[in-house]
Amino acid sequence: MIQINDFDLPITAAEKIIKGVRPNNPTPLMKSLSKAITGDEDSSKSVDMFDLEEIKEIADYLIVYYEAHQNGD
Repeated sequence: MIQINDFDLPITAAEKIIKGVRPNNPTPLMKSLSKAITGDEDSSKSVDMFDLEEIKEIADYLIVYYEAHQNGD
């Protein structure tokens, strides 16, 4: 889970979105594949919270918000 705190700087909030992870519940087959590839069954316990396309979508929303409010609310 990502938690953005009251006094986080904008760059810190962005970093939390970019580097955030969430738990992954892989199927037994996926666990076996992970172990075969990496040698570690637990290597897929977490995954990125957002993929690159989702991060771009968040950025687009922020740009739209900025453009709509740059002259005040």
